[in-house]
Amino acid sequence: MKYVLLLFLLCLPLCHAEQVLRADYRERPPEMQARDSLPVGPLIEVLNVAAQRVDARIEWRYAPFVRSLKDLKSGRVDLVPRVLFTTERMGYIHFLPSIGTQRKSIRFIVKSGQQSSLRSYADLQGKVIGVKRGTAYFDQFDSDNTLNKSLITDDYLLAGMFRAGRLDAMVVLDAEAIEAQFRKVGFSDYSYAEYRYEQSIGNYYGVSKRNYLGAKKPFTSS
Repeated sequence: MKYVLLLFLLCLPLCHAEQVLRADYRERPPEMQARDSLPVGPLIEVLNVAAQRVDARIEWRYAPFVRSLKDLKSGRVDLVPRVLFTTERMGYIHFLPSIGTQRKSIRFIVKSGQQSSLRSYADLQGKVIGVKRGTAYFDQFDSDNTLNKSLITDDYLLAGMFRAGRLDAMVVLDAEAIEAQFRKVGFSDYSYAEYRYEQSIGNYYGVSKRNYLGAKKPFTSS
């Protein structure tokens, strides 16, 4: 996988000698996470090694995903690992070819003992559902404006609102991340609902199209 990504970076106009690339990371264990305030994980390591091979350096920033999306659009950040492909994001993100696919269950968290209250998609109606702002889950859910979705910035706030009883359910893309937040606050009164949505997703690195196209202009105009 390291050599595949290295090949993509060699073709990336952002990477010239001595180039500094600004990249965001977030809590997505075990792929990437903060440990002692430093970025660690295979997605971090792959990008650091690949950048070194082309005399570039990655300047990492820990940021919630919603901020990363905003800064990819404006060009304040160059690169973000683990960005799900959507048609809407194509307008401002250049997706490097996927370095693999993974089977991913979209799951829903409810209070303990309420697993059977959510057995099908139809059971989402009438519930207050915690949703992480900027995250893509699956097309039917993402485009459904009839659902009562409470948009929340990050996993920490999602966990807090669920613990406080302000949400009936939470939609979950990365179970490890939200479970880590529950452990931090000592909360265990939750279960996974019977309903889940199964899908295969690509593992993409998202590049700011604003920066990518800007860097390409000298090459395409000659």
